[in-house]
Parts: sequence; structure tokens; C-alpha cells
Amino acid sequence: MNPPPAGGLARAMLRPGREKPVLGGHPWVFSGALERVEGYRAAGDPCQVFAADGRSLGFGYLNAQSQIVCRLVACDEPPGPALWAKRLEQALAARARLDLAAGDTDAYRIVNSEGDFLPGLVVDAYGPGLVVQFLSAGMERWRAQILALLTERLSPAFIYERSDSPLRREEGLAPVTGLLAGELPTPLVAREAGREFEVDVVAGHKTGLYLDQRDNRLLAGRLARGASVLNCFCYTGGFSVHAAAGGGRPVVSVDFSRQAIAAARTNLERNGQAAAAALCERADVFQYLRGDKQTWGLIVLDPPKFARREGEVTGALRGYRDINRLAIERLAPGGHLLTFSCSQAVNIIAFQQVVFEAAKEMKREMQVLGRLGAAPDHPFNAAHREGEYLKGLWLRCVS
Repeated sequence: MNPPPAGGLARAMLRPGREKPVLGGHPWVFSGALERVEGYRAAGDPCQVFAADGRSLGFGYLNAQSQIVCRLVACDEPPGPALWAKRLEQALAARARLDLAAGDTDAYRIVNSEGDFLPGLVVDAYGPGLVVQFLSAGMERWRAQILALLTERLSPAFIYERSDSPLRREEGLAPVTGLLAGELPTPLVAREAGREFEVDVVAGHKTGLYLDQRDNRLLAGRLARGASVLNCFCYTGGFSVHAAAGGGRPVVSVDFSRQAIAAARTNLERNGQAAAAALCERADVFQYLRGDKQTWGLIVLDPPKFARREGEVTGALRGYRDINRLAIERLAPGGHLLTFSCSQAVNIIAFQQVVFEAAKEMKREMQVLGRLGAAPDHPFNAAHREGEYLKGLWLRCVS
């Protein structure tokens, strides 16, 4: 193996004609695009990326164990503490402009991986503390420096790590979880537009809450007034809490997980919605909708990921068509449907098509009132459409 080039940077040389995505700003280089690497020693090594003709394309870090062999971080600056500090300040400035605290919200995303040009790093704020995920070899390599930056800049009451995503395994890294600093409150309570949610950062999905759905939960609260509401795949009851507070009657929450139903009841009761808490039901959502004969003024479909990779897309689309067909059948005339996919491999066009097919099969006339996505504290890189993983539709049943 060749020694590292001057400055300690490995050199990643692309095959002829494979530089176009990088020139367009895409932050990933796949193994098939790589001609050779010089000076690589270990996963996470900083590198400079070159086209076949010798042009410099940018800087990133390498991981020979991953299909994404290089993740780029900047055009003109190598990875390291100076760049991480600059990127963190940019991310914090972007969140400050959102002024979430003015809306009585203290749970939000501070760093969104590629969306904040820090591939593999996720940082979520929950009240006074932080939950972090190091999901790539490069971020793992610089974890000490990143934690020091977060501590210096934000003085968190606690830092908890949830680096247990499948993405980490794909990087050849073992899962890591646990308290890194401070003391975790029991219970940990986060606010969202004045509503309170108990957050399980230890065993909950992702980092504890689906923070990306915040704005869509607020939309459900506005649509719920005077409507009967069915929240499918309710998880910890976020949509249900906002729907009940918005005047939905009744609000029914369905999930197959016992833990999710218990958490939904707790959150509804915490927000003074005892009637809705009593209507939380553990059931398979597909079976529930097949057996349900009621019509609803608002239905929320926020299922778990149906496709984790490209080879699962065909089956996932069948699942999305089936679940939307069942929901559309149960909509009252004039009723609204908020339907989502969080499968990165399923694009918005394909998702929209199967939802429209479901409506046609049910012979329902539907209006599209809007396309939905993640809240703005979950930005995605304009050149990295894979970052637009959450997509949704806001539909109204005309007849």
C-alpha cells in the first residue's frame, strides 16, 4: 500500500467518466466509481477525491468496508475539527432562524447528516439535553472532537448516544448506545407547540420521537376540529395528542406495539386527553381497517418503513397501495387523509401513483391539497435526493 500523501490525506481516484455526480454536489462515491486509493489505512481516513484527469473534486473520508466508499464533506477544505466547528455553527444558525422556541417547542434536530454537510452525524435536542448518532466511519473517527464541540457550544445537561441504526452496521461498525455525559431525567419531557411528550431516548424509535413529523402533526391538529380522527401506526401518539387538542372527537389511536400504545396513552393523559387515551387500541392496522365499519373525518397513515433497499420497493408499493385503499374506503365525504412513506428507496412519484391507484380502485374522488415532508429542521442537500426520505400527501375525499 502506498504511503499517505503529504498532509496525511489519502487520495481517492475515480474511474473515467464517474465524476459527474460529485461535480453535481452529490456527497457519496460508491465503490464501483473508484479506480484506486492511495494512502488508505483505516476506515474514516480523511481523503482528497480526484477525477481521472487529475482534477480535485473535493474532500471527504473513506471506508473500504462500505458500499459508499467515500463521503464528501467540502469542496475546498479537508475534514477535521475546524470544518466540524464551522458546519455546526451553520446548522445552529439555521435552526435559530426557525425560532422554534417561540412556538413553545424544545425538541428539534440540530444536525441532519448529509443535509447539514456532516455525513453520518445526527444531533437532536430534547429539552436541556442532546441525543447523538454517529452513523459513519468518519464521524466515529472524530467522535471525541465532535462531542467536545457540542459540549462547548451548547452546554447540554446530558448527552445520550443512540448509534444503533442499521446504517452503522453497513459501515462495519458495532452498535453503541449509552449515556455519555450528565444525567438523564426520568421522565424526559419534551415540548412541541406547547404539548408535552415523554421521550424514551433509551429504547424508543430513532432518537425517541419522530421529530421530522412535527409540522405534519400540527397540520393534523388544525384539520381535526369537529372531525372523527383515526391515527394508524400511532407510535407514541404525537398525531393523536395534537388532533385531540385541536378538537377532534373521537380520536382513536391504533398500533400493534404494546409499548407504543402504552406511550400513546401516557402522552394523551399528560395533555389532559383522557377520553382519547381510553381509545388507544393495540391491533394490526391492516386488520383493523378491514374490520372497521366507521367512516372518519381525518385518517393519519404513518407506517414504519416498508422498504429498506431498492430490491424491496415492489413489495413496499403493494403494501402502500393496500393500506391506502383500506383507509380511503373508510373516509367520510369531505374527510382528509394524511398519508406518508418513510422508505428512502420509494420516491414521491411512485408513492403518489400507488395512492392514486388506491383511490381509483375504491371509486373515490380525491383532491390533492398538498405534498408533505419533513420539518425544516430536517433539511436535505439539494444534490442528495436520498435525503428526502419522508414524503407524504394531504388528500381530501370529495365523494
